[in-house]
Formats: sequence, C-alpha cells, structure tokens
Amino acid sequence: MLAAAAVPAQARPTQSFAVPAGRLSDALIALSEQAGISITIDDPRLNALRTDGISGRYELSEALARLLRGSGYGFVFVDPRTVRLVHQTRGPARQPLPSPRPRPAPPPDGAGPDIVVSATKQRLGLLDYPASISVVEPDRTQLARAGGQGTAFILGKLPQLSSTNLGPGRNKVFIRGIADSSFNGASQSTISQYLGDTRLIYSAPDPDLALYDIARVEVLEGPQGTLYGAGTLGGIIRIVPHAPELNSWGIDLSAGLRATQDGAPGGDGAVTVNVPLVEGRLALRIVGYETIDGGYIDDTERGLRDINRNRTSGLRASLRWQPDRAWTLDVSVVGQDIASRDGQYTLRGEPDLVRRSAIAQPFDNDYRLVDLTVRRDWGPVQLVSATGYTHHVIRSTFDATLTTMGPIATPVAFTEDITVRLFSHETRLSGPLGGSGSWLAGIGLVNNDDRVERQMGTPAAPALIAGLSNSTLDLAAFGEAGVPLTGNLILTAGGRFSYVRQSSELTGHTEAEASEPVRTQRRFLPATGLSWRPARGLLVYGRFQQGYRPGGLQVTGSAAAPRAERFGADRIGTMEAGLRFGMDQGARLSGSFVASLARWNDVQADLVGLDGLPYIANIGSGRVRNLAFSLAWHPRDFLSFEAAGFLNSSDLSKPAPAFADASDRDLPNIADEGGRFAAKYDRQLSWAQVTFDAAVRYVGYSKLAIRAPFALGQGRYYDLSTGARLGFGKWGVAMDIDNLLNTRANTFSLGNPFSVAEGQQQTPMRPRSIRIGLDASF
Repeated sequence: MLAAAAVPAQARPTQSFAVPAGRLSDALIALSEQAGISITIDDPRLNALRTDGISGRYELSEALARLLRGSGYGFVFVDPRTVRLVHQTRGPARQPLPSPRPRPAPPPDGAGPDIVVSATKQRLGLLDYPASISVVEPDRTQLARAGGQGTAFILGKLPQLSSTNLGPGRNKVFIRGIADSSFNGASQSTISQYLGDTRLIYSAPDPDLALYDIARVEVLEGPQGTLYGAGTLGGIIRIVPHAPELNSWGIDLSAGLRATQDGAPGGDGAVTVNVPLVEGRLALRIVGYETIDGGYIDDTERGLRDINRNRTSGLRASLRWQPDRAWTLDVSVVGQDIASRDGQYTLRGEPDLVRRSAIAQPFDNDYRLVDLTVRRDWGPVQLVSATGYTHHVIRSTFDATLTTMGPIATPVAFTEDITVRLFSHETRLSGPLGGSGSWLAGIGLVNNDDRVERQMGTPAAPALIAGLSNSTLDLAAFGEAGVPLTGNLILTAGGRFSYVRQSSELTGHTEAEASEPVRTQRRFLPATGLSWRPARGLLVYGRFQQGYRPGGLQVTGSAAAPRAERFGADRIGTMEAGLRFGMDQGARLSGSFVASLARWNDVQADLVGLDGLPYIANIGSGRVRNLAFSLAWHPRDFLSFEAAGFLNSSDLSKPAPAFADASDRDLPNIADEGGRFAAKYDRQLSWAQVTFDAAVRYVGYSKLAIRAPFALGQGRYYDLSTGARLGFGKWGVAMDIDNLLNTRANTFSLGNPFSVAEGQQQTPMRPRSIRIGLDASF
C-alpha cells in the first residue's frame, strides 16, 4: 500500500509536479505527497517497474497517466482524494478526472489510510513500521486558525504528549510518561526534536517553533536510540515543512485578532511566499510571522496589569535546487525570537489572576538554525545527507527576594544565561529488501557546546555565582533492516554504536578555572521488532528498543568556593505491543491500541534545592507502564470524529539513597490518565466551504516532584475549544474560542523556583479567548 494524505485532488485544476525517475513505487509516493492524494495498490510487481518521472504543470489525471505510461497499470478515482491502481492486460489507458464533487473533509489527524512516515528513515508507512507512530497533518487553514501556536498545537492533538508550563520557549516536553523532572536545567532532554532531517535541540528547552507552512508533524513514541541516538528516551518529534515548489508562484496570508477575558488583546500575522527562480530547477520559499499574546496576570505589589505578555517573531527561508531528476539540494535558514515580559503564574490566597513579586521576571529565547540537506536517488536506493548548525541563546530572570508571603524585602534577582552551539550531521542510505522488507545504514555526528552563567544579587548589578562550559561529541554508526519471514510477517532488527567524548570546565571565577578530565563512553543500543499483517489494513506488532543520555558536569558549592560534581548516564529499555487497523483506503473506522513497559535505570533529573538553586542528580531507577488508544470514525465525507486517551502508571521503584524519603514516587508531571475527543464538519455548500469543529481535552492529576516540599498537586481539568470557518474561494474568515468554559484550573505548580517550596504557586489556563481571523491563498 502506498499513501500520503490529505488535501483534495480538486483543490487545483493544474499543479506543479517534480517527480524524479526511478522505481515506480517511489515515484507514486512522491506524486501522492505533492498532489495531496492517496494511491493504493496490492501488487508487489509494482516495486520492480521503472518510470521516467515527470516535471512541470499537469492536471492530476495527466500526471498519473504520464507516470504510469508503459507500466501496464491504469487508475480509477474512488473519490476526489483516493486513487486505486488497476492492472491492465492491454496497457494503461488514460483516465479522466471525475466530474466535480463537494470537497470532502481531510482525514482525521494521525489516522486513516496508510501514510508514509519519513521519520522512520526508510519510506515506511503506518502498515509497515513495528512501533507507535502518530501523524498530524494540518492543512493551511488549520495552521492559520492556530494563530502562530507551536508545540501547544501538537499537544492539543496528541494526549500522549505533555509538557511543563513555565511559558512559551521554556518548557520541557514529554512523550508516553517518560518524565525526569518538572524543573529546567542542564541535563539533556528526554526527547529530541527535528525540523526535516536536522536536529533542533540537544541540551535546551523546547524552542517552540511556530507551525506556519508545515506539511505534517510525526511523533515516534518510545526510545529511539537506534535511529536517533542519545536523548530520545521518550521518543522524537519531527516537524516537516512544505518544500519550495519549483514550477509555481504562491502566496499565503493569515492574520488574526485575539481578545482574552480579563486580559489584554493580542494578534498574529504570517505570510508565505514561494518563488521559482529557475523554472523546474530552483525555487525559494519564505515564511515570516509575528504573534503577540496579551497578558492576563496582574501584580499588586508593583501595581501592574497584564504583565505576562509574550511576543514571538520569526523567519524561515528554504532554497531548493534540483539540477536533475536524481539530485535534490535544500538549504534552510530559521530564526525565531520569543520575548516574555514576566512569568505566568499566580499565588494562592491572592485574588483571581493576581500575584505579588518584587521585580519583573522576563524570559528570552533566541533561536537560529542553518542546514543543508542533500538527496540522491539510485532507483530503489536513496541517499540522504543532512548537516545543521544551531545557535541558541536562552536568558531567564527570577525573583529571588526572601519572602514568606509577608511584606516584600529588599529585591534580589537571579539570572541564568545559556548559550548553546549545536552541530549535527547524518548521512544514510536506505532501500528495499526481499520485496516487502527494507534496510537502512548510516553514520551520525553531534557536537554540542553549552555555556551557562548564573548571577544573583541586586537587580542592577547581580554577581556571578557559577559558570560552566560543557562539550559533548557523539559519533555513531547505525543500521536497521526489516527481513520478510513470510509474505505477511517481517522481522526488524537494528543497532547503534556510539562513541561519546565529554569535557567540562568551570568558567568566569577569579580562582584558577577548574577542569574535569575528558571522559569517554561507548554504547551499543539494539532494537528489534516483529510485524504481522493478518488482514487488509491491519498491523499487529511487538518491539523492544533502548535509549540513553550521557552524564555530565554541574556546579555545586558556594559562590566563593564552587566545585564540579558529576552525574551519571541513564538508560531506558521499552517493550511494547500494539495494533493499527483501518489503514486501507476507504476505511471509515481506523485506530490503534498499544501497551508498553519501560524500565529506566539511574534516572537523571533536574532539581532545585530549598535555596532555589538548580542542580542535577541520579534519583534512582523506575518503571513506566502505559496503555493508549486512538480511534477515528469518518461516517460521511464531510463528518469525522476522533477519540484518544491513555492510562499511565509510573514510579521510582528503586530510589537512590539520597531520595529514599520521597513522599510520592510517581514520576513528576505525568498524569495517570488523559484523553481527547474531537468532531469536525467540513462541507462545500453552494455559497461557501463551511467548517465547524470542537474538541475537549482532559488532563489528569499529577505532581510537580517526587518529594516534599515540592510534591505539589496539579492538573485534573478539562479544556474545551471550538471554532468555525467560512471559505470563499481563495479567501476565508474564521472565529475560534479557546477555554470555552473559562476554567481556572492549575496546569503547573511552578513559576519561580526560589519560592516554589512555599506551595503557593499555580499556573492558570489562559482565560476564555476569542480569535477572529482571515486567511488567503493566491
């Protein structure tokens, strides 16, 4: 089965195509992705056929006919977005497009017919890869209505993902209950994030890139050490932007105004421009945007209103060069700045949406990325080589003034400046094996340098209390193969060998700088899986995989006598079993079920002491048990329903001696249960395209940390949102309402580490807000 989702075939009478010559099955995948349709066939002979490819503007029926010419196959439109290939004894015949029909609704997020998931690195689909995969494929209008949301948009679609809630650009994201800590620090993230084939972060918080002009988001759940290396204990999030179109000009516009109850107004705007520079060979695509989220928290001590205003501005530019049908070169530049005026937490005992603080607590996250990706096709074999360089600056300020909820004392500020320089490279080859199998082999390199400086004192002149520089070099060779045992049974096995070199030093002190000797580690991470396709559209699988994070250095002691202490590496192994069904074309009901058990040894955790200062410790070993499901029902072309949820049980089963007194051994910030239900109506009427949707998300109870006084409760709330859009050809107008019930639930019990031990902090949901938006496409 070959498929890619998801915009209707009739959206454009003609369209630009650039499909390279090579194996016909690969060419059909490329065409389906470019046309936004699904193509199905159940005939292994397709893999042995070749095509000359196509390049230029065609109607969809003509593009299919040219691609299939001489292959012995024709095609039939099942509906405007689904094509079935048919074998012909007398050669293919050109098939006309059906008469225009109402535009059907896009398939539900992460469900439906088999989707090629490029995060598997092997051109495998949901019916091929033996592991938990979620795919969100928003169309242009969905992203316009989201008003510049980043990770929050993904979290709203996939309940298996969760995060802390300090604010945009400063959160930690977790997948499938693998959470080390609710506090930010210098340890590596439990997940990894990618833009295309380039790594976004290594030892930094979520950059929270705005999701404008994004084709899809792919989430691989569970450890991904074999494919992606260190720092993928919970999984990976891969954001796939739209590539430049080589043969057509295009402009997309969106803008919106947002009113927040009991808060300040906000707004957003974005423009996407696609420019062919050399017809059929070279094109440029640029996305620019800015979002302002009005504040809604008041500070009575300083006499200020709506203090927690956030501003996000960004630019993303991509240049694609295709000198011939085999080679493709993409160069991309990304820049985004997030500026928050103040924290978004309140205090219990104060009036609604109010707190008291001595100073402002601003935050800045400035992210820069440049990357080069080269692809080369040799028929069924594909080469991908991706190189990226990131410069990431993060600055935080916290109010460290001593207080016990009484009068404000002399103001004291704590500032933390983090500069991260990340270089990453990967080159890999992949291809088919034994008809229905596949293989992958590659090498990778990651070099991450981060520098941390912490200061504390009067807001005007804080003094340096700690400085640290860490450098990590990770070299790896990896491979994976799916070997057909029978026609419907495939054994997958692979491994990754990593060599890690680390060095650290204290910086910025008047005393002689202390250095940590260079340390090296060698790791082998195996993975194995078994997949069985007993019936059409059904996959049953089991998988074992591992992940790890190398240790590192931290600063402890006083400002006068700082010292370096090392924390050790941690490692996780996960076994999972699951099934996916309804992946065949035309299925009205689809979904997945998965059960997993993870054992996590020597858990690294970012923590804070009673003095509010951060540190890292290995808190012990634990286990995470998880059950999850997703269902999508599409009773009519214009009507769809989705449901997803999970049950999670996690605990620190063997705490380290220093944490034996943990009052709550559940791993932090992970709810025991959660879920989402959504409905969508999307229909072309005689006068407009009418879209109406609604979703409700439930987040269960969790705790901030594992022991007092930080084991504070949070969660247990519902988030209801709804919206509608009217489309008039190239234009559309939409209205969306978030937090319809105006819930004031506590989403996160941390806003300031220097007073969190008092147990008074809470982070409310943004009050009910209404966005009125316009979008256009030319």
